[in-house]
Amino acid sequence: MSSFEFLSVFISVVVGLGVAHLLIGIGRLIHSSADARLSIAHLLWTAFVFLFMVVYWWTVVFGYKEWQSWNIVLFLFVLMYGVFLFLLAVVLYPPDLPKPWDMQAHFIATRRWFFGIFILLVLTELTDTGLKNHFLQFSQPYILLTGSWLLLAVLGWFSTNQRTQNLIAGYQLVTLVAWVSYQLRDLEWYISR
Repeated sequence: MSSFEFLSVFISVVVGLGVAHLLIGIGRLIHSSADARLSIAHLLWTAFVFLFMVVYWWTVVFGYKEWQSWNIVLFLFVLMYGVFLFLLAVVLYPPDLPKPWDMQAHFIATRRWFFGIFILLVLTELTDTGLKNHFLQFSQPYILLTGSWLLLAVLGWFSTNQRTQNLIAGYQLVTLVAWVSYQLRDLEWYISR
């Protein structure tokens, strides 16, 4: 087993735990749906975090497989994505869902933790892109995307307005789906040759 294979297994475990936490949270929500007050923003962020985890895992497993110069600093840096995504999942779904559970009140109460971690995730993404000199490859759409994510995360940090939170979450999910779709034009990104 190569160094990368060991590292990718460890990262897969972190991402797997995050996905499992989201799915367990959704399962608990389904079982207690009669006692839960749903939140559009919360559900949209759930979809966003799930999709981001899948894309992150795919990128690490297939995007870094040719990388030869692994060291502890690079590994910890790449691992930070998974850690931040796992923490977002934990903020969205507490270990024990209270009954009744008000998702809206929960999201508003934990929004600063959520958006703080999300800002760290986006800053990690920008740093990673800069270190790999991929800014020219991704160009203006990427800068606009990540810049808008940061600005809206700051707005989400301060806003307690549910409509604003719904719009931010919807925008983030739509733009993530659009970015992933845009990247599918690069066959090497999703098909191993």
